[in-house]
Amino acid sequence: MVSYRQISDDLRKSVESGEYGPRALLPSLTELTQRYGVARNTATQALKALEQEGLIQSISGRGWIVRPRPRPRRHGIDRYSRSRWSSDGQAILVAETARQGLTARQEIRELAEVPAPEPVAERLGIPVGTVVWVRRRTTIIDDRPHQLADSYYPLDLVAGTRIRKENTGPGGSYARLEETGLRLGEIGEEIGARMPTSREATALALPAGTPVVDLTRTTYDTTGRPVEVMLAVIAADMSTFAYRFPIPD
Repeated sequence: MVSYRQISDDLRKSVESGEYGPRALLPSLTELTQRYGVARNTATQALKALEQEGLIQSISGRGWIVRPRPRPRRHGIDRYSRSRWSSDGQAILVAETARQGLTARQEIRELAEVPAPEPVAERLGIPVGTVVWVRRRTTIIDDRPHQLADSYYPLDLVAGTRIRKENTGPGGSYARLEETGLRLGEIGEEIGARMPTSREATALALPAGTPVVDLTRTTYDTTGRPVEVMLAVIAADMSTFAYRFPIPD
């Protein structure tokens, strides 16, 4: 007797081999029941299992298709090279993604003065609740939500700058910070993984069972002062983190 796991394993191999590419239509329930000699419930269970993995999705009126999952490589060190963000004239992630043949854009969700939450206050070295500036945006890659990124800045650093505007201009917020006279010197990143909240799952259009990556970035100037903290929630099935750096002494 063929089990639903055998059917899902076969379909998974076909997807991973490229037999069924992104957005390709999978065999119908009728075709699966005839191919494997199983009941309709067994075929449905196999498809549901792949849906839980985030590999396929059901489209009303069409059937089951392979879920597109663009996976840009996030080059953790090279992406912050001054020569890149100062010359590309785009947000770091948008420029990095474009170099990999993918399309990306950012949508601003909020620009506001807000009380600093605990993780931000801790990294900026200020009391919790101190008013800071936040830029909340959603990054969309190949028409799929990729990450929710909220960047926080001390008010005195962004006063009168385009960081308070929707369009920060060529070079983005890093270029605007250096225009104030400071010099960026160091970046720290902390990465963790967890299951999303219901709100995050909706905002990122995540299938059930898909985890997210928490990325916290702290940017310092050359004096060691923290000048930006970014809290990002990233769809784990759309991300590859790539690092290459010299081995320390």
